[in-house]
Amino acid sequence: MRSKEKFQQRSKLCVIIDLCFLTPERAIKTARAAVKAGADMIQLRCKGLDTLKALKMAKAIRRITFRRADFIVNDRLEIAIASEADGLHIGNGDTDTGLARRLLGRRSIMGVSASGFKEALRAKKSSASYLGVGPVFKTPIKCGKRPCGVGLLARIRKLNIPILAIGGIDERNLSKLTSRGFKSIAVIRAVSAAHSPFSAVCRLKKALAC
Repeated sequence: MRSKEKFQQRSKLCVIIDLCFLTPERAIKTARAAVKAGADMIQLRCKGLDTLKALKMAKAIRRITFRRADFIVNDRLEIAIASEADGLHIGNGDTDTGLARRLLGRRSIMGVSASGFKEALRAKKSSASYLGVGPVFKTPIKCGKRPCGVGLLARIRKLNIPILAIGGIDERNLSKLTSRGFKSIAVIRAVSAAHSPFSAVCRLKKALAC
């Protein structure tokens, strides 16, 4: 596993591969294109997927990302460990953060979701490597959640912990984040739903570098 110390505050693009929206074949193609285009992190979401199928997918993406990008598994601690992922991302109310940290080890990456300042503070105390904060903008993936906006990101930034902004982010609204100095993001549809995931990642990386 890649050391959590290498998770820096610099510009970072995380592409989330969600098997609720992608077929296994499309998921692999998207992950391969994203890494080739320069994505810094790939996160696999495979909630509800049979353990053996989830592990097979995780190992395939681990091979794609090896020594090229961080590989994170969402919530499935057993899959993260068995696939030798670089770490785990924990959603609100999911895997216990203390247990996850003990099993992953101190040097592994552990991301934690936060949709409010108190959640962010608790996550920092749990030795999270970074926070996934959102949804920043309106998104059908989190249709029941009210967008937190850029203002919450500004508050959480004072906690001095790396932030990945997430939720409804695409090429049209990305400047609302970069203009405020937020240049680390996680996206799903902006890449997975693109006609060319490779080109989409290239454009996002270029925008983040400005």
